[in-house]
Amino acid sequence: MYSPRYARAFGRAVRVCRKERFLPVEAFRLGLFDPDADAGEPARYVSRKRLTKIQKALNPESWAPLARDKGIFYRYCMAVGVPIPRLYAIFFPGAGGWSCDGASLAGREDWQSFLSGHVPPEFVVKPARGAWGRGVNVFGRNGREFTDAFGVSYTAESLYEALRSAAADDGIVLQERLRNHPELIRLSGTEFLQTVRVITLLDGDGCRILHAHFKPIVGPHVVDTFLDGMTGPVQAAVELESGLLKAANQITGTGRGIRAIPVHPETGVAFEGFALPLWQQTRALVEATAVKFWPLRTIGWDVALTPNGPRIVEGNVWWDPPNQHDCMGRLVEALSAAAGGDMGAGR
Repeated sequence: MYSPRYARAFGRAVRVCRKERFLPVEAFRLGLFDPDADAGEPARYVSRKRLTKIQKALNPESWAPLARDKGIFYRYCMAVGVPIPRLYAIFFPGAGGWSCDGASLAGREDWQSFLSGHVPPEFVVKPARGAWGRGVNVFGRNGREFTDAFGVSYTAESLYEALRSAAADDGIVLQERLRNHPELIRLSGTEFLQTVRVITLLDGDGCRILHAHFKPIVGPHVVDTFLDGMTGPVQAAVELESGLLKAANQITGTGRGIRAIPVHPETGVAFEGFALPLWQQTRALVEATAVKFWPLRTIGWDVALTPNGPRIVEGNVWWDPPNQHDCMGRLVEALSAAAGGDMGAGR
C-alpha cells in the first residue's frame, strides 16, 4: 500500500475522477485506474455524467417519462402504432390497475381473478421504471399455478403478493413473452430474449442511427443486461449498413478493462461476421419510431428480433455510454453538433 506503485495508482484515480467526472466504480471497470495503462486511455471514454449533460441538452427532462416509465411507454406505443410486446396489464399497489381486456383491477380479488383466467400461459413481468434488467422475470401459468424462470412456484394469491411487494410506487407491467429469431438461438443457445441496442439521433437530416450493438446472453441469465458483481455483459458492435457483428467484448470487472470475446462461450459460434437477421427491417423500424418520440431527440432502443419481425422492447432516454466499443468520440461529436455547441468538453 505504501509502495510507489500504489501512489501512482492513487494519483491516477484522483485525476480521472476529478477531471473526466467518472464515478470510481465506472472508471475501475474500464481499467482507468490501472497504472500500467496508457496515460491517454481516459480520453477514449466518456463518463456517464458527461454523457448525461449532453443528453439533457437534446432530451427535455419533462418528457423523459414517455420512455423511462414502461407503462406510459407501452401505452404510447400502442396509440401511435409502434410494434411492441403485447401489453397485458399494469399493476399499481394500492390503486386501480390497467388491463388489456378492460377488466376492473381495483384490488386483490380483481387481480387474483385476472391472473388466474386472463393472462396467457407465458408472460413477462418487469418494473415500470427498472433498469439494467433488474426485477425482470418470466412466468409460466397452468390454471391457478405459476412458475417463474428460476423454478419458484406461486399461486394466484402469492403471485399477487409478490407483485405488490415488487411494484413499489412506480408499478409493474405484465407483457407478452417474445421469442428469439432462430438464428439468435443458434448463436447463443438460449431461449431467453436477447436484444439489439440501437442509438438514434434526430437532427436536421432526420433520423440518424449512430451506433448499434447486440447483447447476447452468456451464462445462466434470463435477461441480456446484467452485472455479475462488477463484470458486465458480453456485447458485439454491429456494422450499421450490413448488420454484421464485429468481435464481441466484455468489461471484466477486474480493473483491467475490456477483453475480447471472439466466440460465444457456450456454442462456439464466432461473433465476427455473424449476420443479424431482420437487420434492414430493424433499421426501418427504429427510424420510423424515433420521429414519433419527438421532442426526445436521442434514444437508445432495445429491439427484439423475433420470428414475426422486429419489436421495440424499450426506449432509453439516458442511455449508457457504449464505451467498450471504442466509438464515443464520434458519438459525442454528433450529439454535440445536434445540441448546437461543443458539449464534448463540458463539465
